[in-house]
Amino acid sequence: MPEQATFVTLDNIVNGWRQRVLFFIDTSAWGKLWDVADLLLNIALCVVYIINTTVIDEKGSPARISTASRLLEFVLAGTALSQYIVRYVAINANQRVFEHAVALVAFGAPMVAYIVGAHSAAVRASYMGAGVAAVFYPARFLRLHYAMQRAVALGASIPRLRLTLIRQEVISLCSDIVVVILAFACFVHSGINWYSQSHGLPHRKFTFLDAIYSIVMSGAGQDGTTPPSTFNQVISMVVLALIALAVPSRVSRLVDLAINTSAYSKTVALPAATRHALLCGNIEVESVRQFLQEFFNSDHGANIFKATLVILHHEEPTMEMKSLLRSPAYANRVFYVKG
Repeated sequence: MPEQATFVTLDNIVNGWRQRVLFFIDTSAWGKLWDVADLLLNIALCVVYIINTTVIDEKGSPARISTASRLLEFVLAGTALSQYIVRYVAINANQRVFEHAVALVAFGAPMVAYIVGAHSAAVRASYMGAGVAAVFYPARFLRLHYAMQRAVALGASIPRLRLTLIRQEVISLCSDIVVVILAFACFVHSGINWYSQSHGLPHRKFTFLDAIYSIVMSGAGQDGTTPPSTFNQVISMVVLALIALAVPSRVSRLVDLAINTSAYSKTVALPAATRHALLCGNIEVESVRQFLQEFFNSDHGANIFKATLVILHHEEPTMEMKSLLRSPAYANRVFYVKG
């Protein structure tokens, strides 16, 4: 019993420490900067891969990657993996099994490739200087998906960016499509070049941009730049399947938000150097029309035309009300707010 009590006490202490640190990170500017740094590290890894795919010889085949490029990739991957372990494993101990696996493969593959390549000339001379580890390089684009989702959530917490729910869903939908295309293009490019080089097969020039074009055209039902028609058919089926899994849920949420989100449920920025009045209560078109005619009357003096009026009502404006407020006399002076 004493041993069990001691264990429970230590467990509470550890969890309490984690929660305090996690709360500080989630609510402070340092946590936001950490999220931005995580995104930038992931983007940098993807950019380094794309740049390395442009290194070719006079025949158009992938050439040997320089030691500096391999070292840069190793440093970026090591930094990204270290901060990920600290943030999402040590401090935030929530169960993210699949994300942990993706991060481990995305950041671990280039590190393993560099270490093995340092002791093997054959690996250094292989595609991407990574040997068989090159087939795991597409995971960095999948990891970019998680970093983008956190960036969207971060942007939503900054009032100046004004990221509404609809804008967040649009950004998420676009990022999902881009990540699917880039990840599968990386898989195709890495797989074809690594397999051809490791088995001594002749292959023509096939850049990363060619892979992207092939993915997009295959998904659109047309032949890409890869020669085998069977291969294109497989690409088409996989891309369409991935998009079919990712897009409908996003589109469904967008439609629901568009239906349930009112254009009038928002804050109103009133013109500067103007007085304003608030109108609420029983809002009917005819009564509002009469009120506006009386309110914006020249008999009240010239200053009345410098005033703005806000109509506050809990229901959506009717078509007649919208037509009234679109009048040039009221369009820049009268604002309707649902609330």
